[in-house]
Amino acid sequence: MSPKLWLSARFFPLSPVTDKLHVVFSPLDYFLFISLLLLLVLIAIAKRPFIYLAIFLLLAVFLSLQDQTRWQPWFYQYVFMLGAFFVYYWKAADERKEVLLNTCRMITASTYFWSGLQKLNISFIDRVLPSLINPYLNHFFGPINPIPRPLIVCVPLFEIFIGIGLLTRKFRNAAVVLAVMTHIVLLLLLIPVRLNSVVWPWNIAMAALVVILFWRADDVSLREVVLPRKLSFQMVAILLFGIMPLLSFFGLWDSYLSDALYSGNVANALIHVSESTKERLPVAIRDQVQENPVDGQLVINPYRWSLGELNAPGYPERRVFLNLTKQICAYATDPSEVNVVIYGKPSLLRGLREVHTYTCSDL
Repeated sequence: MSPKLWLSARFFPLSPVTDKLHVVFSPLDYFLFISLLLLLVLIAIAKRPFIYLAIFLLLAVFLSLQDQTRWQPWFYQYVFMLGAFFVYYWKAADERKEVLLNTCRMITASTYFWSGLQKLNISFIDRVLPSLINPYLNHFFGPINPIPRPLIVCVPLFEIFIGIGLLTRKFRNAAVVLAVMTHIVLLLLLIPVRLNSVVWPWNIAMAALVVILFWRADDVSLREVVLPRKLSFQMVAILLFGIMPLLSFFGLWDSYLSDALYSGNVANALIHVSESTKERLPVAIRDQVQENPVDGQLVINPYRWSLGELNAPGYPERRVFLNLTKQICAYATDPSEVNVVIYGKPSLLRGLREVHTYTCSDL
């Protein structure tokens, strides 16, 4: 769904974890991308997929280090689930099944819980959810008043309940039903308007996962999922998916690694360019330059640029915004012709953001 995300032959700049890492260029990038797809097919059909798992995980990590924009939440989740298969491959069948399923249960339940908690902010309530629902309401009922805030707040609370309910015996089956219904509703909202197509498969996969992992799993206790008996890969999943997302609320862990996609609880940025710099940009980048309706200045929105070219949301971290701006600065003849304004995460109740501006000289 987002092939350019995995290729180097594109205009949206790569953001490697370090400048010392050599980027893979064409045609090798095409070869690696096709290899990833073929390896997934082999993993699915092979009776003994260990070697294919090993090669896939190595390639996935290598390509992720080459570009942080590839750290999309669904890819992060899938890689660790496949990592669990890899780690537990040599265990006895019964033990492997138990610890593998519990690791995947932990990852899945945590995704719902933190995704809901990330949405408990004024930006999601006033902007994100209304942008999905209001077009349908306006189409069928004409211009209407916005949905009441208390009703919108129920959406993230609903998602938090699903995450907690999946881990309890009493509410597990109900949480499964509610999760599947949630994904069906989301797909009905997104597909007709062809919005955010890259997350359609993720919604289908999550609906399937909750059924496979939790439906009528009456013998699985909370302790088995969140408190493993011994040191294992399951504890890594508990740390990364169950605990580390809490640090994102203090700016100590990345938003997309904390299930904040489409939550409104992420940083944003606008790259300001002069008219002369715009004319020197390649056509593909120049087409991304728009007039800011607030002040009339020429700007590039990294989120829209990434979604438009890569069909994947931009990675909302300061270091990535600065790297993108640095690439645009290469087309400027004067450092003052380009600057980036970074808007931090919104405050919980008022939605206020810290604003920082950087020029080419700062980079």
